[in-house]
Amino acid sequence: MITIKKTINLLIENKALTVILLLAIILRLFRIDYQSLWMDEIYTLNVANPDHSFLQIISEVNLRESYPYLYFYIMNALFILFGDTSIVVRIPSVIFGVLAIWMIYRIGKELYSKNAGLIAAILLTLNQYVIYHSQDGRAYTFYLFGLLLSYYYFIKFIKEDSRKNMYLYAISAGFLLNTNFFSVLNVLSQGFFMVFVLMTLDKSNQKAYFKKMLVIVGIVFLFFIPNAYKFYLLTKLKVPWIPQASNEALIDILKEIIGSSIYLIFIFSILFTFFIIKVFSQKQLKNVKDFLSDKLIFSYLIIFSWITFVLLVIIVKSYTGSSIYLSRYFISVVPPFLLAISIAFVQMKNLMVRYSFLSLLLFFLIFDLVVVKRYYSTPLKAQFREASDMVKFYNPNKDKVYTSLKYWYSYFFNKHGQKVEVVDMPNLTVLVKEMQSNPALLESFWIVDGYQDVVKLSDEDQQFLDTHFRLQETYDGLGAIARHYIKK
Repeated sequence: MITIKKTINLLIENKALTVILLLAIILRLFRIDYQSLWMDEIYTLNVANPDHSFLQIISEVNLRESYPYLYFYIMNALFILFGDTSIVVRIPSVIFGVLAIWMIYRIGKELYSKNAGLIAAILLTLNQYVIYHSQDGRAYTFYLFGLLLSYYYFIKFIKEDSRKNMYLYAISAGFLLNTNFFSVLNVLSQGFFMVFVLMTLDKSNQKAYFKKMLVIVGIVFLFFIPNAYKFYLLTKLKVPWIPQASNEALIDILKEIIGSSIYLIFIFSILFTFFIIKVFSQKQLKNVKDFLSDKLIFSYLIIFSWITFVLLVIIVKSYTGSSIYLSRYFISVVPPFLLAISIAFVQMKNLMVRYSFLSLLLFFLIFDLVVVKRYYSTPLKAQFREASDMVKFYNPNKDKVYTSLKYWYSYFFNKHGQKVEVVDMPNLTVLVKEMQSNPALLESFWIVDGYQDVVKLSDEDQQFLDTHFRLQETYDGLGAIARHYIKK
């Protein structure tokens, strides 16, 4: 039974982890509503709309989303309880982001040592890429938590294949498959690792181990069945706007994940190289089955299989089929990379060298986050909210709003009792042509959209617009614009 005294003792014994988790909470809650909701977050709000029924959510996910269903049912329940606001949609990402830090600590401790877990936890806490997703109303930290949870029980099962560990791993892997379809790669990677372990066992133990593998496969399959049709739909999907596969695109993704500043790239490169050198310098094991007894080799095998299988599939798929070179699709390789870095620190025998170098890395992570990138004071998401606010503030006559992004802007215009007429319109050119053919449309209007190309006109169309309207208000933000034209 957990008592107050035990809880206090636990916090005292793990005060370093407690401080890290408190810092993680602060960094993820600070200015959580500073950024406007962007397209994908509005998808979350619309798909998990509190007015939607169980079947409507399934239909919306099948139509618009690339995730399994579970996340949207969780969000739907939260929206019903607390409202579908920008803060409510982001809080779960904060919670799962902090839980992911707790889990990477446990993995580091289980895999190598308590210090490795603590270092991995602080590195994940300060990672700008992960902080961003922890303040984003999407399922990426949900996936990150599920990933780390499954790997924690996977490692425990590999080290001790008891029935308890078997069931815990199977359930956690099944849960993982309900967080993100990229998790299929993670579970397959774990499966191949189990086959490797099976091959290292004595023949007398292989049969029992194989039976446990079959039980795991059966449980995982049962968890996956509800998402099978959605997964099938996703395999048919092609997304033309994703950047084509190239070395430059992969380097840009790597920079986004670990930090684009040259000093961070330099420090991480040194540490990862040091980790690889330490692995390469390990003595040959007398028997392959002894890999569990060598913490460094075991850690390397887990990290290597975790990273390489996912990367190989993404790279091969992107070059031979539709590209999936988006940074958020690489989130599952962040934890193993940081685990390798944390083990590299622990491998440093000289404590003065270890903690001075760690302090330098932490300083630059914070400096890059707060000073260089100005993460908490620089718009990073399309400013739909700001463009919408201008319309609502400067629109006493309820002038009509035209946009090619009606699905997204309607969220802002039709919330909190405000009703603004929003009309779907590809661009200003099409609207002007319609006005020329139908003078009844010549009335004051707003046009809001994502980019300035939408409001570019030919000289002839611009002359027509200037003849009948004057431009009253303008807004140009990040990925969002607004123009108010008043009829003369």
